[in-house]
Amino acid sequence: MIAVAVTPRRLVAGQRTRLDIRFSNPSAGTYRRIVFALAMSPGLRLIGAGQIDIASIEPGAEVVRSVTVEAAKAGEFTLTSPNFSYRDEDDESVRDRSWQTLLVAEEPARHQHAAPVLVPPPRLRVEHEGGTLPLGKWTPLPIAVRNPSGTTVNEVLVTIDGPVETDGKRRRIGVLPGGKKARLQVDVHPADGGLVPLRVRLSYSYADGTGVLRPAAQEEQLRIPVGEDARQQEAAPVRDTVGTQPGRMVRTVLFLSSSPRDQPPLRPDEELRLIEQELLMSDYRQEFRLVPQVAVQLTDISRALARHHPQIVHFSGHGDDLGRILVGDAFGNSMPLEIDGLAEIFAAYNDTIQCVIVNACHSARLAKAISEQIDRVIGMRYEIGDNAAARFSVGFYQAIFSGATVERAFRVAPALLRSDAATAMEYETPTLFSRDSA
Repeated sequence: MIAVAVTPRRLVAGQRTRLDIRFSNPSAGTYRRIVFALAMSPGLRLIGAGQIDIASIEPGAEVVRSVTVEAAKAGEFTLTSPNFSYRDEDDESVRDRSWQTLLVAEEPARHQHAAPVLVPPPRLRVEHEGGTLPLGKWTPLPIAVRNPSGTTVNEVLVTIDGPVETDGKRRRIGVLPGGKKARLQVDVHPADGGLVPLRVRLSYSYADGTGVLRPAAQEEQLRIPVGEDARQQEAAPVRDTVGTQPGRMVRTVLFLSSSPRDQPPLRPDEELRLIEQELLMSDYRQEFRLVPQVAVQLTDISRALARHHPQIVHFSGHGDDLGRILVGDAFGNSMPLEIDGLAEIFAAYNDTIQCVIVNACHSARLAKAISEQIDRVIGMRYEIGDNAAARFSVGFYQAIFSGATVERAFRVAPALLRSDAATAMEYETPTLFSRDSA
């Protein structure tokens, strides 16, 4: 049988604690389709998803999943699983309703009662301040970094990369007060014309309100016009469909991601890198622009839809067992977005959005709701692992960036999962909804 252990078992009342739940397989056979639902005694609150789904655990292997809990007061609390089931090495169904463990919450230290309110990390803005850059020549790229918050940031380091050659140097801004902006230049050598996407990475420190300097980082996207046809591309009309035969219109893929700090860490940056790689290798790369928005909050999503008018919207992140996606709040912790409200936000832009991909666990319910107003929406029926989520994106965008329809791309991506033994168990997790069948 599967052994389940939880660490740590001591909590601090009033504070969120991440619990690691370890599933071990001591047998000689493989266990499959593990479902582990969590229940708490009164006074102990679960933050985020309440069910863990694991495709398989090999003999002698261990799988770790994390959840976040918060005790309202000091005391003892029981953690149970009313639905713990799996298929054993003989493919027999096993249900264990007896599992439970004890957690103890202690009073916080006295000085913690009077802790000041933390200041959330400020978010900087990056702007291109120049005109069209010449193609095939070294030229200075002028940009401005703006701090719209009321918090001063220090030691700002700026790095630029993308499909251009740069001088390889980081730029530094010593101090950037709230409400101010700083200008800098980076020498670049563009090899491709059109609207070239550049990633701008920023790292900096800020005072968190307790007298502590905290590090912060973010990533922004710039579209830099290069060559004579760049302005024509920027003004090009949008296609009426996504993934038809390649033409001359520029189509926007908006990549949204969030990995709140109280959830198990994900790698949306790696998924984005793989998608960018597929775009750069495509013969039709100038017909698409990829716009990443990382660490998004709710208002970032609505703002990005209004600003970029995308044809494809891709979300990479966590989902809970109710079908909601999780984004960060002002302090970077989980904030679930209600399905009906988020679907209405997408519906407001159904004149331009043709396809939505919700690459998050248990997101099929959200995908179905969005598909009532959007032509094609992809969600996940169950939990999906990081490797499978990234592999699905590779297969999907290989096809899309080659001019395939969404339907054909959706046939390619799950087939790619099924072809690899490491992800074959998850090939049925993605599901496609269409507006004409919603």
